[in-house]
Amino acid sequence: MRAALNHAYAGAARVGSTADLASVTAPTLVLHGTEDPMFPPAHAEATAQAVPGARLVLIEGMGHTLPSRLDDHLADEILRHTGREAHAPA
Repeated sequence: MRAALNHAYAGAARVGSTADLASVTAPTLVLHGTEDPMFPPAHAEATAQAVPGARLVLIEGMGHTLPSRLDDHLADEILRHTGREAHAPA
């Protein structure tokens, strides 16, 4: 429940502001669904552009939730981002 509340606060806070993201120095991966009804892909694009060196991966057909059918794809992107080997296709 707390996570949902934090998510709601984050969505409402300083809409459109990405200035603080310029100070992020950690390697950053932005995973975002192309069908997110709450935050269109433009939000993810702005986030990725605001974080130096960030990599944006748009997940075709994914909405605002993480469907289990995409677990392998999402895991592969995270593994690729962290420099680990991705899953071999089944």
